[in-house]
Amino acid sequence: MKYVVGISTAFLLIVAYAFHNDITLHSQNDITHNQNPLRGAQTILENMHEEPLDFSHLQTPFSQDSKDTQIAGLIRVNEQGNLIIDTELKAFMDYFLSSVGQVTPEQALQRIRLHLYHALPASAAHQAMDILKNYLAFKEASFDELAQPINAERSQYDAHYRYEKLEQGLQTLYNLRRVHLGEEIAHALFVDDEAYAQYTLANMKSDLDETLSDEERQQIKDLAKSQLPEEMASILNHQEKQAKAMQAYSDLLSQEPSIEALSQFAFEHFDSEHAQAIVSDYERQYAIKRKYNHFAQEKQRIVSQGFDKQTQQHEIDSLALQVFTAEEYSMIQAWQLAEQHK
Repeated sequence: MKYVVGISTAFLLIVAYAFHNDITLHSQNDITHNQNPLRGAQTILENMHEEPLDFSHLQTPFSQDSKDTQIAGLIRVNEQGNLIIDTELKAFMDYFLSSVGQVTPEQALQRIRLHLYHALPASAAHQAMDILKNYLAFKEASFDELAQPINAERSQYDAHYRYEKLEQGLQTLYNLRRVHLGEEIAHALFVDDEAYAQYTLANMKSDLDETLSDEERQQIKDLAKSQLPEEMASILNHQEKQAKAMQAYSDLLSQEPSIEALSQFAFEHFDSEHAQAIVSDYERQYAIKRKYNHFAQEKQRIVSQGFDKQTQQHEIDSLALQVFTAEEYSMIQAWQLAEQHK
């Protein structure tokens, strides 16, 4: 599986925040004991400058974890032949750098270099290589700056401490990007990361402010979302809509609805493919439960006949095999076990 090398905004957000769940911040003490796998990558890149460009290597597999995947991002120029610097360029660089560990830093950087000079005019490729060099400097610096110990015990109970540490980490990243890349390029590469960072901090801060009413808190969150890039806001809206639908689905299941009611709900709240899958699964579960109710009645009849334990169990097993398939009976046994532990 591909993993992202170094510390990124996404890493901080993932370990620190989930919309309505408890916030968890993990200690980074272990990081300080491991060398940054991209340490010294700038020097490696500079030493490649005089090496010949052998584009035949582009026809060979890159890494084990990149098999059956498409290269992320885009590298392209505008009408004037100048390199387009945006989040797609960052995604392209990260695609290859994230495989370090599966491949050496030299292999990852060489593959990036070959793609750049193969796809771009020479001047644009030179510009992209300069950005890559500065991007590597940022990654190394951010790894070192953020690999600082935190109070793991305090982070378990102090939500304000977790928020403070996340805010500090995000500000550190923001500053380091501009130190190594400059304001214009840093903004172009990280506009989505930084927009989501501000959205996350606004949500966290509002959740921690006990003086806010639910309505005021929601207004703050809606305002924060409105300031996100349109595509990102659309994705979040879709995720939230799906989360609400799944919660409503869970609530409906607890009421043991009819197949007709479940079907109507599914096709109202999910796309047709998922709705049909939900209905088909429920129909299967519904049929098994009807069999189970019949089985339970017949089982009680067997128990009431006063057989010895061995005979009784034999009769019950025989009945089960008449009513259920082997897979269904396995599910029934799981239900029975759950009932015993209620």
